[in-house]
Amino acid sequence: MAQQLFEALRNLSPEWVVVILSAAPISEVRGGIPAGMIMGMPLAHILPLAIISNVVSVIPVVLGFNWAAERLADKPLLGGLITHLIQRARSKEAMVEKHGVWAVTLFVAIPLPVTGAWTGSVVAAVFGMRFERVLFCLTIGVMIASAIVTLLMLGGTEIFSAISGTP
Repeated sequence: MAQQLFEALRNLSPEWVVVILSAAPISEVRGGIPAGMIMGMPLAHILPLAIISNVVSVIPVVLGFNWAAERLADKPLLGGLITHLIQRARSKEAMVEKHGVWAVTLFVAIPLPVTGAWTGSVVAAVFGMRFERVLFCLTIGVMIASAIVTLLMLGGTEIFSAISGTP
């Protein structure tokens, strides 16, 4: 399956690879930005594509997660997944109560596995946060995560160049 995904991505333009990886729940900007950099795209093209596609991809989650959860909770296959997502979101309750919407921003901004805009949007939906505030926090969080990923990639490139002796 992974091999088929890589083959499909290989046939796309670099811009589409950045958009798809940045919008995907697992990779988000953590995958889209490095992929664009590896493919030689300028950062001025990568960053807007990655940030916009990551934020836009989660708008349906913010707006429709609770509606979908109510309808799917009793279904055999999806009910367990929905329950897991809600429990995971509720585990962030102390953070949300202490920091409010900024908790979502910080949660999205940390570019680690199981953090990011997708999980942050589920947390925001479960706690019923206002859409405008959530969208603002998701955007700021994705921008911070993008800056961190970019700096790590640039630093890693410099370190690799120094080690390998290539300019």
